[in-house]
Amino acid sequence: MPHNDIEYFVEPLIFRAEDTLFRIPREYLSQESPVFLDMLQLPQPTSSEGGNGGEGSGDATPIVLPDTITANSFRALLKVLCPRNPFNDTILTMEEWLLVLELSRMWDMNRVRTAAIKHLVEDLKDDPAYKWKLAKQYDIQDWIQPALDRLIRRSEPLGIREFQLLDQDTALQAAAIRESCYPIFRDTEDYYDVGGDKIVRWELRPERGQINLDLGSVEFVCPIPPSHDSLDENCTQAESESLRKNGQFFFEKVVFKVEDELYKVPNRPFARHSPAFRRLFSKPGFRKYDIQDPLVIGSSVTKADFEALLSFLFPEPVANPELSSDNWASILRLAARWEMSQVKQLAVERLEDSDFGTISTKLRMAQDLGVQKWYSSAMQTLVTRQEPLGLAECQLLSQDHLLQALDLRERVHSRSRYGYGGFYIHLRTNRGEVPASVDLSSPLASFI
Repeated sequence: MPHNDIEYFVEPLIFRAEDTLFRIPREYLSQESPVFLDMLQLPQPTSSEGGNGGEGSGDATPIVLPDTITANSFRALLKVLCPRNPFNDTILTMEEWLLVLELSRMWDMNRVRTAAIKHLVEDLKDDPAYKWKLAKQYDIQDWIQPALDRLIRRSEPLGIREFQLLDQDTALQAAAIRESCYPIFRDTEDYYDVGGDKIVRWELRPERGQINLDLGSVEFVCPIPPSHDSLDENCTQAESESLRKNGQFFFEKVVFKVEDELYKVPNRPFARHSPAFRRLFSKPGFRKYDIQDPLVIGSSVTKADFEALLSFLFPEPVANPELSSDNWASILRLAARWEMSQVKQLAVERLEDSDFGTISTKLRMAQDLGVQKWYSSAMQTLVTRQEPLGLAECQLLSQDHLLQALDLRERVHSRSRYGYGGFYIHLRTNRGEVPASVDLSSPLASFI
């Protein structure tokens, strides 16, 4: 009576991934995965042409894999488990090895996971940010420090891709270490290597230090604030074909509604200082904004801001009315919103005289209100100050401007040695590659 060999009697299993069937020996899965071993430890019926056996025994009764597992991903795993040529190393693309890494984690296939990690190392050597992301995603601890080490040493600055792949804390800490690496050039002719290049010595310092450098040649372009085209948010009355009234020299009372309060004032200062109001007041069929039908100002304008502007446009009868910094800030917000260029300029000057706000406040207002002078000043401070950029600045700046600031911070601290050991600071074209002789283990240990 013949019997089945314990090791070499292969029983097939049929799987379905998407709309594709796979027939493979069950041992190929059970010997690599405790998940499948537990699932298949009970005796399974052999496959039958009619498909009347148990799950996985026939084409009509396959083991249906979850929707998250594609046919391509399962096929990539089988290329490792069931190689066509077992005497040669399995050749898969980087994308296939990533699919294998995902399934090996899902099904606890430790040997397969190790093989995937080994093959991916070479593919990811020039993409440290992606390597870091995969290390975090798949808990590959041995990849984290090498990935960050490579990211910090390379000459190329951090880009949008790095900030998309790394979390913000890690990206900013990596940037802080990058800018603490100092290349020091010897400028005398006695310090050239055999290739004719100047010898560079690198140092890693605890902090970058304050930089005294004029960045007037660097252009910091202030973002254009959003426009507010419509002033009349309650324009339900149809415009008549009446005569056009001059927007600059036709003065009458206007009732404004801001939040839950009404304000009745002459329209002349608004028409005089604001092209936006001139356009509104000079429209054909201009209606009277009275108590029954006021000019409704949008909810983004507060009563405090509006009253501050009115205090400026309609001052008390005193020689030099005093306005607080908060009042001038309110005036600036509305002057920018309503295109009052002269009022806006005066508000900026008054706020500068009072040394108003922190760098973050000025940076936010500069971007929101289009104050180029403040934006350039704030960006120069961010680039030259000792403290590295933090989450507050990261959230205030657009990605492009954040990357511009980080790149400049890395390049402006470069110091050159000349003559008898003096130093000067200049803006280099690039930071350069940090050599292996600079030990990054200590600063990296603080956030790995």
